[in-house]
Amino acid sequence: MPQGRAVSIEPKAPATLLGVGIAEEDVAEIAALPRSRDYRVVTVGTYEEASEPEQCRPKAYIAKAIRAARRTSATGVFGTEDYPPSLLVPTIASSLALPTAPLVAIAHCEHKAWSRYLQKALVPRSVPRFAFVDPRDPKAGESPPLPYPFWLKPVKSSLSVLGFRIGGPEECRRALAQMRVRLPKFVGPFNTLVEGLAAADHLAHIDGFWAVAEELLAGWQCTLEGYVFGGEVTVLGIVDSVRFPNGVSFKRFQYPSRLPRQVQQFMADAARRLMPGLGFDHGMFNIEFFWDPRRTAPKIIEVNSRFSPQFADLFEKVDGFNTYGLVLDLALGRRPDHARRAGRHRTAGSFVLRHFEDRTVTRIPSAGDIARVRDFDDDARVKVRATHGQALSTWPQDSYSFRYGLIHVGGRHLADMRTKAARIAALLDYRFAPTPGRRRRYDAHGDKG
Repeated sequence: MPQGRAVSIEPKAPATLLGVGIAEEDVAEIAALPRSRDYRVVTVGTYEEASEPEQCRPKAYIAKAIRAARRTSATGVFGTEDYPPSLLVPTIASSLALPTAPLVAIAHCEHKAWSRYLQKALVPRSVPRFAFVDPRDPKAGESPPLPYPFWLKPVKSSLSVLGFRIGGPEECRRALAQMRVRLPKFVGPFNTLVEGLAAADHLAHIDGFWAVAEELLAGWQCTLEGYVFGGEVTVLGIVDSVRFPNGVSFKRFQYPSRLPRQVQQFMADAARRLMPGLGFDHGMFNIEFFWDPRRTAPKIIEVNSRFSPQFADLFEKVDGFNTYGLVLDLALGRRPDHARRAGRHRTAGSFVLRHFEDRTVTRIPSAGDIARVRDFDDDARVKVRATHGQALSTWPQDSYSFRYGLIHVGGRHLADMRTKAARIAALLDYRFAPTPGRRRRYDAHGDKG
């Protein structure tokens, strides 16, 4: 047998990705991926520069990101947050000729007026009645755009900010007044980033200062999570969204969905028609639906041109893959590789910790508290959404409650997960004091979940 030569095999260098608006939680999720050594993440600026609309200066941030990408030889750009990163990422990536979904397709998802118009043409059975409202118009509250009650939300929003259930003229006037005051700073980056993008002629004047009135939907809410690669739509799964009795504030998210199979199939078929029709490719997306058994078809609440970080480890617990890995693969131009039902649990849930009165935070979980949670359940995740000494209202919130944390657990069934979540909430030992001058937003009674 001939003598062979020893060959030195150098380890493959990790791919460098530019992270836009990346938080410590994102870094921890990526570090826990099975192939984490294959990636090197370089962040740009501060988290707030990219992810806080009122602090974001899009043009300056994009220029800084392009310089950083060239300096570090980045071969992919990604983000995890909603707005503004959802629009910053494709703008930066396209400027560098790196893989990304087209910016105009992102706008077709994120601009709620443009999106509704296109949805009506592509999947008409899935679209509720809607109308466009300009809060700056002094006559906007004089006559309802739709019959009461209806839902009113900005053309661009996030975390249900400035979303209101409108039951009558006075509520409509109050909501429009709040939008006039708060929207200009919030939507500044949005208007800058979508300026000049193609829209239907009769919608070109509708910018981020506008709002959308929509038929009030009821029933079972859920989110379909998926991605598009090479024009092919892949549906990963459907996560059920359970709300408090106010119909707005989320109580928990549970995967996999318990909806009837034919309803889930209808949603998947709608996604496969809608996303290519919006021009969307090479990225993750999610579509929020309401299914009312009294109606003929599930209705679309909104389309998001990103994955949900909150659901990433729910898929991992049940299916055996974390969706952060899919985001990175797509950013590098790779077809994602994932399993199904290969996780440790039959079901997984994200339980939301909330108050319905504003509170000042006097204690947040310590490192020791988190360690005790891991000892109790090594697969649980805790996400703190509050800062010691601050009022909960200083964080981005919906219009009716105050979120301060998340507990993610897997289990055999819902009762199993509820028991785990209650025990973990006690271990975390959050503490609060009344916030002077703050009013109750909603009186929560009962439990529909």
